Amino acid sequence: MDYFIIIAPKLISFFLLIALGFTISKLGIFPKSCLPSLSAFLIKVVLPCLTISLLCQRGTTWGDLAGFHGIVLCQMAGYVLLAAVGLLCVRLAEIRPTTSNVHVGCMIGGNYGFVVIPILMALYTPENGQQYIPICSAIDTMMVWTLGLYFFTRGVEKDGEPWYRILAKRLFNPILVSIVLILTLNSLSVTLPGSVLEVCTNVGNISYSLGLIYVGCTICFLKKGSLHCLKTLWMLALTKLFAVPLLIYILTGPILPETERVVLMLIAGAPSMTTSCMIAGQYGLDEDYASTAVFVTTICCMVTIPLLFLTSALFR
Repeated sequence: MDYFIIIAPKLISFFLLIALGFTISKLGIFPKSCLPSLSAFLIKVVLPCLTISLLCQRGTTWGDLAGFHGIVLCQMAGYVLLAAVGLLCVRLAEIRPTTSNVHVGCMIGGNYGFVVIPILMALYTPENGQQYIPICSAIDTMMVWTLGLYFFTRGVEKDGEPWYRILAKRLFNPILVSIVLILTLNSLSVTLPGSVLEVCTNVGNISYSLGLIYVGCTICFLKKGSLHCLKTLWMLALTKLFAVPLLIYILTGPILPETERVVLMLIAGAPSMTTSCMIAGQYGLDEDYASTAVFVTTICCMVTIPLLFLTSALFR
């Protein structure tokens, strides 16, 4: 299978949209002062709409998640492993706090739609492989906006703020609320009005392009000397895109069928999610590191995805 051909069209649009964001910021059309508003709009409006649209269209329920409990539990364990490896790398590289949060967060959050969905659609039939797409998408969203958000925001709370208020802020974020709400409505066979779903779909559809334009804008405003972190970024790329995904494939060998092992390997090996930049911007973290991590891991996945398939064949 030529994985490059599968991903290449998306990679071209990836570059073009980032270039567009870079250009409009360079020309002053989109100044740096607008970035916080754009990131807030994406996180609090666009991404919840996308979540509602996708889950409603696929009809995913809590029962579906329970029915695939094997792959669901292993997928959740995979995020914990990614976080643990990220924390180890942070300790070994002695990365400063605001950057270390981003490093671990970028380890957990992967670009599910960029790599996982197109490859699964190309490799498998709807009955043998593609049925995992909505299930794993729901788990991915929940884990990123619970475990992932925790590591992104760890230590950035206001002094003296009660723990229960901090927990409420983390759990009651718009994206997690939307996914829990729609899974519950789907489980109760309650459907949203067509006009509401149409609005959510139209708003959600701009997430991919607007998110990458945002990344391009942040790259335009990179501070001089930001590339000093390339050493830790290569550590991020090596562990997230190759070492941990391969380890997950090996560890799940005795308990999961081959197709599910490949799905989990691809999920773990997806490049860092575009939303990392927006979360970093919202919480005053190292946004330069986040945008560079998204760019570097996306480029590297063109090499690591084929390499994962070649290497994993040795452990079948």
